[in-house]
Amino acid sequence: MNVSREYGRLESYLDNLVALGRYSFTSNEIKEKLELTHNAFQKQVSNLSERRKVTLIRKGFYVIVPPEYRKNGAPPVTYYIDGMMKGLKRPYYVGLLNAAAWYGAAHQQPQKYVIIVHPPFLPSIDKSYARIDFVYKKEWQESDLIQQKTNAGYIAVSSPELTALDLCYYPRHAGGINQVATVLEELADELDAIKISGLAERYNSTKAVQRLGFLLEFLGNDELVAPLKEWLKNRKYYPALLDPVEKSQNKVTGNIWKIIVNTDIETDL
Repeated sequence: MNVSREYGRLESYLDNLVALGRYSFTSNEIKEKLELTHNAFQKQVSNLSERRKVTLIRKGFYVIVPPEYRKNGAPPVTYYIDGMMKGLKRPYYVGLLNAAAWYGAAHQQPQKYVIIVHPPFLPSIDKSYARIDFVYKKEWQESDLIQQKTNAGYIAVSSPELTALDLCYYPRHAGGINQVATVLEELADELDAIKISGLAERYNSTKAVQRLGFLLEFLGNDELVAPLKEWLKNRKYYPALLDPVEKSQNKVTGNIWKIIVNTDIETDL
């Protein structure tokens, strides 16, 4: 058997995938399409890995590496996250700081890519060329997601309004409450007051709504928070910590949002 020709089967197949705008594949897919044994697949994929043409992201899932990304080890997460999540049959969306970046609120480059998923647990991916954290939420509505175009198709990204509420629900995954305030200051121009109050009605945490309203008002966005104030008037809600990570003995809120201000807010802008 001509070994170079045998190796070329996989490489040729992957070239065709790239021509179709696809940059990922699974080991099972290749074995089935090319009728390869496990050992034959491993030999071919190892050859391509040594030449930095493919790289392993998670068990059984590989990414094709375009020439301009071979020094980094892999293309950006946006090239393959949709394919990976569909392969896992897990609903998902890009969230928090990574979602905010799509709307121009990228004050700092996030060190990890955050993907919101349904339970159960998925292990984080922590490689030099791919750092992905999975954050869990039981439900959301597809209408609150936006399909953003990438170099490899489309990915699901939280809308500006869902991004804002998620930042207030998961501040620990967004660099802390001060980082959240900084991002909200940049994100405010993309927010729609009516959409925020509509989303608040179906969001899974009233405390996140309270934090968002408090922070937007603190940042001087009175028009954005007016509908939220009206929404809260007809809802039973309880005191909530501004920073859920920090403990506080104080029970006094002194504001319509019933937010216990247990930390000073300082934005980086």
